[in-house]
Amino acid sequence: MRYFTVRSRDFEKNFYSVFGAMLADARRKRRVSQEALAEELDLTRTSITNIEKGRQPIQLHSLYLVAQSLGVEVKDLLPSPDALKMVQPATNLSVSNAEWLKTMDLKMPQGAVKNGKGRGTGKAIAGK
Repeated sequence: MRYFTVRSRDFEKNFYSVFGAMLADARRKRRVSQEALAEELDLTRTSITNIEKGRQPIQLHSLYLVAQSLGVEVKDLLPSPDALKMVQPATNLSVSNAEWLKTMDLKMPQGAVKNGKGRGTGKAIAGK
């Protein structure tokens, strides 16, 4: 049975995104901080964050060290083909706070000032 018919950048992004979420979940379940895991693996906390967000691939030997550190099997950190099928690549997620609040049916706080980029600065206009 063939699960993947096309090698693509989207597949790679989805794989590392799902892997990162599974790693973060396993780490949290064992109550291990990103900093503690990073220290044990001789990485930076930023690297752990980037791996968990799917922005940084993990080296194969590091995968084994992560599994050992968290007390899980390597296979428990790897996404199944079915898990990868369910993930759709995110597209065009950049929205302003005002657009997001509108979508969530919320309103900008009274007195909030928008800067030129559509984000509230949180500062009230004096006298208005």
